[in-house]
Amino acid sequence: MSDNKTSGFSRLSHSINEPKLSPHDSSSINKHLEPQTNPIVTLKCAVHNNVGSLWSRLWNDTARKGYHRLQQARKDMETPSYRIEWGNIAADCRSNLIFYLKNWKCLQREILCGIAATLLQIPETIAFSYVANLDPIIGLHATGIFAIVISLFGGVPGTIAGAAGALAVVMPQLTGSSGDLKEYSYSVRLSHLYVAVLLAGIMQFLFGVFHLSKFFSMIPRTAHIGFLNGLAIMMLKSQSTTFKTCKSSSSGSERLFAKCEVANELEWMHITDLHLVTTLFTVLATMCIMQFFPKIPKIGSLIPPTLIVAVFGIGFEFGINRPLFKYDVRTIGDTSSISGGFPSFHTPQLQTVHNWSAVISCAASLAAIGIFESIMTLQAIVDLRKSRLNLQACRKESIAQGVGNIICSFFHGMGGCSMIAQSTGNIINGAEYRLSGFMCGITTFMIVCFASPIMELVPVACLSGILFVIIAHTFHWKSLILIFHLRLCDGFTIILVTVLAATLNLAVAVIAGVIWHSLVNGWDTGKQLSCREEDIPLDQFLSQLTQSEEIEDLRAQGNKDSLPSFIKVYHVQGTLLYSSVMRLRSFFHSISQDPALVILDISQCHLSDFSASAALQEVATLYYDQHKLMLLVHFADVESFDLVANKDIGWNVLRSHSDLVQALRADVDQGQDVYAEMKSPHGGSESYLLTK
Repeated sequence: MSDNKTSGFSRLSHSINEPKLSPHDSSSINKHLEPQTNPIVTLKCAVHNNVGSLWSRLWNDTARKGYHRLQQARKDMETPSYRIEWGNIAADCRSNLIFYLKNWKCLQREILCGIAATLLQIPETIAFSYVANLDPIIGLHATGIFAIVISLFGGVPGTIAGAAGALAVVMPQLTGSSGDLKEYSYSVRLSHLYVAVLLAGIMQFLFGVFHLSKFFSMIPRTAHIGFLNGLAIMMLKSQSTTFKTCKSSSSGSERLFAKCEVANELEWMHITDLHLVTTLFTVLATMCIMQFFPKIPKIGSLIPPTLIVAVFGIGFEFGINRPLFKYDVRTIGDTSSISGGFPSFHTPQLQTVHNWSAVISCAASLAAIGIFESIMTLQAIVDLRKSRLNLQACRKESIAQGVGNIICSFFHGMGGCSMIAQSTGNIINGAEYRLSGFMCGITTFMIVCFASPIMELVPVACLSGILFVIIAHTFHWKSLILIFHLRLCDGFTIILVTVLAATLNLAVAVIAGVIWHSLVNGWDTGKQLSCREEDIPLDQFLSQLTQSEEIEDLRAQGNKDSLPSFIKVYHVQGTLLYSSVMRLRSFFHSISQDPALVILDISQCHLSDFSASAALQEVATLYYDQHKLMLLVHFADVESFDLVANKDIGWNVLRSHSDLVQALRADVDQGQDVYAEMKSPHGGSESYLLTK
């Protein structure tokens, strides 16, 4: 190599050669690996060229890819699975009608399951409405709308949706008197909530359109178990109010239980209070009915046990308890009035929003928690049915969630999502099709408009007994033993997610579990990186590269004497990523004793992230400081090569064997840049890299 070329090498000058792949794969790879005209350039030219290519790659990776994704999403929405075909809808309705006419028992079971789900859902909706600092009718309207939308467009049949507690705990951020909008009136805070629900629906709709449901495959099974356990504990804690009563007021006037709860004027029933005895009896009797009635031949499989519970509760309370014992058990009517009408159409007041940051923050939380709980609901349903959950069902569910929240925002509903407890209870009752969820929504509106006086007669203790049975099915009891057999990190994940879900927030709990699990897996993967050292003759290495005329010419000229007789080879195996960088550095502890030419074989090492590329540059710098040459050979895959070639700045292309020969002719003792060679994983010819 001439002096002017030798002087062109610098500390930060890198070169990479485009991999020569087989004809089957070259077309896809050449899109990303653009050939360059100058194989070896100075630092100034390298930085200038690579910065220019960087902006081009940034444009291609952001705006252009985003445009293509929008086009693909539009095409997906036009596919038969998502395009509305009115003729198909009529045919589906006709086939469903024929099916139910031929299967009266199935029709009866679906209708009764929908009614039973409504009986279970209404008191929880009322409670969650007060948690969100909203009037119960707002939550009931949201439950009715969501139940209908999810039953028609949701991902899995039999899903029950409505106003959920996981979302209700987020809403006081806007509606609460101590939230972000505390300086505004209640009506203004309420209008901000409807805007947040609208934005949450749009986010969920886009989440489904752009196929982002696949990210839920990152949630480990241990986090799923912790989520279910935490949810069961949350539901168990919410039933504590069943055993509380309003404090005695000085005026002596009776107040609704919900108003006492908002005013924080509740007290536990005394252990000697006979009201506690009748309440406990009602709860235990309900649990026995839920557990043993389905086992009765013929009748048990025909009538949902929750309906039997409602009939028993009303009959016992008003036929025996109140007339004879006079120790009343609180009913739904004693908790809060649920009478009302159909929701009216209102446009969200976007122009009156005073705090967009609070609205967007609340909307993002509602969207994330809603999607996650809905996906977990679908998973719980398919687990009960012994089937599998696919990404297409998750995508449909996310789109349906978005549509439901958007509709709720226009009809003054608090929004919602699919609910695990009610959905699992619906499946346990025997529901199999979408009609049960549709009937749940219709029944909710019918009760609000016409049958609220009858619904208000059901004792709350009956509903608590139903929930206790559902809690027993929701909690993963095997995990109590499993945590002592799992790895410490996996057992800790279950405990962490369970505790955070029960005390803070379901979404926060799962995110914390995923982060913890990712850190542990990253650490474990980093520890798997290993290295083996060996010394081989230089002639053996050159013969492995090529038998080209340039190498023979190099030997004939005697330039080989300037190179060492033996070289050291480091065989690195495993995955090189951020967590294994420190381990990689520990392999090179004898740089000063290594020969002038060192080989780093990464044929069994996958480069995972930019930290891997930076670590290789760091090792190369250490050899450069010792005036030694390091040759990186045999990339394990194209992704590893692409990470260095196209995802980093400061690399130039070394395109031919002659460029490698020129580099080998350079005087190693004067301090040359680092060379690397790559063999195509697809069986193509060799290509070479020149890097620091």
